[in-house]
Amino acid sequence: MTRRLDVKIVLMLLFTALVPLSVSVYLVAEAVNTSLDVGLNEEIAGQIERGVDIHRKYIEEVKEKQRARLEHIVDSAALHQAASTSQEEKVKEVLEGFLSGDDAIRSIRLSGPDGRAVKVEAVDDPSAAPVRTLTRNAEVNIGPYTSAEMVFGIKASIIDGFAKAGQDMITYKALASAPPAYLNRRVIFVYLILLAVIVAGSITGGVFWTRRLVRRIHRLSEATTAVAHGDMSVRVDPGGGDEVGALVESFNGMVAELSVSRTRIEYLQKISAWQEMARRLAHEIKNPLTPIHLAAQQLREKYQQGDPEFERLLDQSTEIIEEEVATLRRLTSDFSSFARLPEVKPEIMNLQDFLEECESSLSHISELGDVAMVWEIPSEPIPVSIDRMMLKRVIDNLTRNAAEALVNADVLEPQIRIHASKREQSKHPEVMIRVEDNGPGIMPEHHPSIFDPYFTTKTEGTGLGLAISKKIVLEHGGRIWIDEASKNGAIFVVVLPMRD
Repeated sequence: MTRRLDVKIVLMLLFTALVPLSVSVYLVAEAVNTSLDVGLNEEIAGQIERGVDIHRKYIEEVKEKQRARLEHIVDSAALHQAASTSQEEKVKEVLEGFLSGDDAIRSIRLSGPDGRAVKVEAVDDPSAAPVRTLTRNAEVNIGPYTSAEMVFGIKASIIDGFAKAGQDMITYKALASAPPAYLNRRVIFVYLILLAVIVAGSITGGVFWTRRLVRRIHRLSEATTAVAHGDMSVRVDPGGGDEVGALVESFNGMVAELSVSRTRIEYLQKISAWQEMARRLAHEIKNPLTPIHLAAQQLREKYQQGDPEFERLLDQSTEIIEEEVATLRRLTSDFSSFARLPEVKPEIMNLQDFLEECESSLSHISELGDVAMVWEIPSEPIPVSIDRMMLKRVIDNLTRNAAEALVNADVLEPQIRIHASKREQSKHPEVMIRVEDNGPGIMPEHHPSIFDPYFTTKTEGTGLGLAISKKIVLEHGGRIWIDEASKNGAIFVVVLPMRD
């Protein structure tokens, strides 16, 4: 199932990715064709070429002006006059005048065959735009100097712009001369590679996420199958707080409620079966008891005294018969009471008032063995829907069992503690009543059977008290159990739903 679902999801991802991909490739191809038709034409190529020619002419004009400027300086009468004096300071003064009068000149140098040279340089301005330098040389006859060198500066943006315009013109001409299909295929190929990488990444992430999702759904499916076969103990790890996690949480809660409901129904069905059996037993046993009792009385009344030995035997036998008949009558009475348990008829009341009433009416239980009863009643009102008389029977049974267990227990201060409070950790509002004693407790091996009808560890009794108590609690929509974590004494817990 998991593999089939994986394949379906992957195919769905591929389909949803390839359809838009195909459409986008077609649209991009059409756009590229239109763009190439509009952008690659002779008119635009001519415009670019004319722009490059303008740059070239401008630079040639600048170079021509530099040559003219060089010829003007070397032919200057002031420079020749200063050079004839053979005084470098006067020559440098004249050169500095030319340098200061032209911002494009960066330096001027005059040199002679004997190694004599004079040079002046412009001071660089850090805030000025970057420049590219261009050197001009000329053969001169200025006094002792036979060569002149001038360095001119041109804005770097002009040179770089010219170089870039030339490169762009070459590139554009190459594109314009190439077949349109060639460019189209190149653009589509690059576009396809980019889309393929994106789609592959998306599908990989989608497959990873969906496999994780499918595994969680598969675990939920297996758990559902287990529940369908009657396993109510199965639980599924939510694996996250997303929608699937919320679904799993709801499933776990549903299974837990189903488990509680099934346990409640099974127990009530079992109790109903026991009640029917008790009713029949009571009927079958009760009918012959009266004739047996009457027969025993008639034997005693009709006997003619004469044999003391037989008379003593007759008295003993009839007394035994009457005692056993009385025992059977008590047993059938218990059976009848169990079979005729009234239906629970709850009404809304305050738990505080109910427990105070129990404290008042059950105070005589402490007299069974001088047992202290501690009632811890909540101070705040807690509304519950209960059958007051039936639930009081539960409290009576639990406290009476605890008192009877403490009678023969080796405990210095026997005590029964009845504690009631709200159950905070529950998802639904509930109240909890704990009946605790410090007696010998209940053996762990008896815990599973403690609520079964006719199960008892006492020498007397029918073992119906806890079974009846559990039936009453379940019919209230609650739960009852024995706290197995208790090490000292027995602790019975009754949980009931709160009401508005």
